[in-house]
Amino acid sequence: MQRSFGHLRAEVIEAERAKFTAPLLLLHGLWADPSVWRRCMGYWAHRGWQCIALERHAGTASIDGARAEIEAALAAFAAAPIIIGHDLGGLLGLLVAARARAVVALAPLVPGPIALVPRALQQAGTWSQRLRARALSAPGAYRWSTGGDTREPGALLHDLASEVPGLGVIPRSVPSAVWVAADDPITPPDAARALAARVGAEMRLCIGGGHALPASAGWEERVTDIHRWIVQRLGRDVLADYEEPED
Repeated sequence: MQRSFGHLRAEVIEAERAKFTAPLLLLHGLWADPSVWRRCMGYWAHRGWQCIALERHAGTASIDGARAEIEAALAAFAAAPIIIGHDLGGLLGLLVAARARAVVALAPLVPGPIALVPRALQQAGTWSQRLRARALSAPGAYRWSTGGDTREPGALLHDLASEVPGLGVIPRSVPSAVWVAADDPITPPDAARALAARVGAEMRLCIGGGHALPASAGWEERVTDIHRWIVQRLGRDVLADYEEPED
């Protein structure tokens, strides 16, 4: 089902039987769209979560702009959601964490200077060379496409090589965790650990899965672990049908 939140579109899967007091808000990464979450959404919906996969606006040319769009979308929610983001979506989730019930950042891109130039810009081969030569020197003048209709403004990538404003410590009332695979070539564990320390989040290490944690082999175990982590951290307040035990 398609819906709109603020100016952003979203794919929505309703819970098979609603069990929780907050929805899951899913934020995709660079060169991706909400479809990366579909298998995960099916699993979480079966477990009782409403799942909302937000589509970032392709023309937004800065981290601040992308953050503002997500904050505007959050204003349309009846209750603060639990945010699960991947790649750039993980970083954006950490930036808007104060408006969430909890945040899970899967393989988040780590901006400079926390980890110098992000690995996403170091490991991408020819597009990285062209980006450095053109987008980093003239951020508004270059857009790169890896195929299809998925494009990213050069200025947005330029922001990732710079200090991202507003990346502060997450309120203690908002449980947060950075999840990364030991074999991730784009968000290596040392960079993820530095980011987690910067924002005050837990650091969780996965065995295998590379960078594409929502879709790579073993995703079933990861979504199970994420579901369990959320329920453990939020406790009875997130359970819609919780009943006090009788004496």
